[in-house]
Amino acid sequence: MARHKKLLKKFVFTRLQSLSLVVLLLLFSNCDSKKTNRSYSQFIEPDIPVYGPYTAIKLPIKNGVVISNPLQVSLGPGGLIFASNQTGEIYTLRDTDEDGIEDTALLYCNVSDFGLRSPAGFAYRGDTVYIGTAQQIRVFIDLDNDGKADTSWVYFDDIPESGHPYEWSTGLEFGPDGSLYLALATDSWNAAPSPDPKGYRGSILKISPDGKEVKVVATGIRSVYGMKFNPHGDLFFTDNEGGGNPTEELNILVSDSYYGHNPRKYKFDKAIDPIFSLQTEIAPSGMVFNPNDNDFGGSAGNLFIAYYGPGERWTRGAIGRLEIEPSGNGEYIFREYPIAEIPKLSGLAFGKDGSLYVSQHGKADYWYNAIYENEGAFYKLIHDPSAKYLPMESRLEKAKDYSASSVEMGKQLYAEYACLACHSVDGTTELLGPNLKDVGIRFSREEILYEIENPSQIIKPSMKGVKITKNNGQVMVGRIVNSNENDISMMLVGNNVVKINRDEIMAIQDEEKSLMYEGLTRSLSEIQVNALLDYLMSLND
Repeated sequence: MARHKKLLKKFVFTRLQSLSLVVLLLLFSNCDSKKTNRSYSQFIEPDIPVYGPYTAIKLPIKNGVVISNPLQVSLGPGGLIFASNQTGEIYTLRDTDEDGIEDTALLYCNVSDFGLRSPAGFAYRGDTVYIGTAQQIRVFIDLDNDGKADTSWVYFDDIPESGHPYEWSTGLEFGPDGSLYLALATDSWNAAPSPDPKGYRGSILKISPDGKEVKVVATGIRSVYGMKFNPHGDLFFTDNEGGGNPTEELNILVSDSYYGHNPRKYKFDKAIDPIFSLQTEIAPSGMVFNPNDNDFGGSAGNLFIAYYGPGERWTRGAIGRLEIEPSGNGEYIFREYPIAEIPKLSGLAFGKDGSLYVSQHGKADYWYNAIYENEGAFYKLIHDPSAKYLPMESRLEKAKDYSASSVEMGKQLYAEYACLACHSVDGTTELLGPNLKDVGIRFSREEILYEIENPSQIIKPSMKGVKITKNNGQVMVGRIVNSNENDISMMLVGNNVVKINRDEIMAIQDEEKSLMYEGLTRSLSEIQVNALLDYLMSLND
């Protein structure tokens, strides 16, 4: 009996200890929660439109590397978030005061120390980091674990690099077989591309783990920034609209296939169509699959895509989410939803805490060069079931209050003012100016009107005019549609494409003004201007 009382006392004492420990843990947990909530509340961005149960926080990176037009953000070795600047720095984002919010950028390496630029590609295996730059893929490793790389070597440098600002190495991704996949942007917009006898430019490459064997696995790509494998081993990649791509594309890699851009450069039987046309925004950049064990508002396994938005429109950009459902015949069904609108996004990554990090490239020139001081930022989307957010339908609402008669008037004006001479509306035909199919999805009425009235303010690089002076004194003005080391194909006014041998060329000069005439709306009444805009808006599916 005495023994039973002792055991009972011991049991009660133990239970009291456990209860006290629970109470203490709850108190500390509440303190931590309050501290975290206070920390979060300081950095919440209330003006960012959010379309799901998330809270958007702007990271207060105050210490360490100065943020300068971030090109990418990725999960890296040790569960750390890695990022890169356009100016060359590779760094990790650190939470030094342990409040759940990263506040410091710690330098990992600087590719400019090796004469490299534009570190837009990132991949890693174990503790080894692979950085894709304009000139080479370089490997870095931190052997002494002090947070800074101390060993480096070249992994791959057989890249036809000409100094053109868009010629990056992007989408670095390790495949199930251990090979590294990467994309090299097209050289079709470059009047002076480097010799490319192996056809690497405008293709996806597969490089063996030791870096010694290289295979071109796809051609005809334009500007592939993001590539990711899904759990089934399918490689998804985006591509930008333009130059034969009628929409912002989502593709799946089919080995040894051609994807539609720059047909004059490659031999092919047919072009592979995109599996889905992206709609959330324009200019898709980084992409990432949400891990299957991360719910994140019911989005486990979904594909998230960052959108840069139209160049030099500093308020445009977004995050989209794709539900991807296998159809049972080797194909997929897609449903796309907006998540948030944050301008000028370049990349995104899920952190080890399950939150979504996004890098904002920020204000730059049209070639993404860092010409403004300390531009760009990082945001963190945290799953918050209590968050108040906008209904997705509100973003999809478009003004369609125009009448059939107004659209017909606008169509007539479109013909009378010779707009159709340079702009097709079928989504496929390439003329001197951009194809205007679905232009009302890509731009608002106000933005379209601004483009018409100020054609030289924002010129899409692939539409930039070029003046070529030949040795015989002949001057030709148009835009480059294809170029190589031997000749240049130029589309002239009237949509005629001519091929000019390089040995006939005395000088090549970029045109500062658009090939589109200015003042096209000056003679129109307000009713006519609105009718023209109504017609353009009606070109949407």
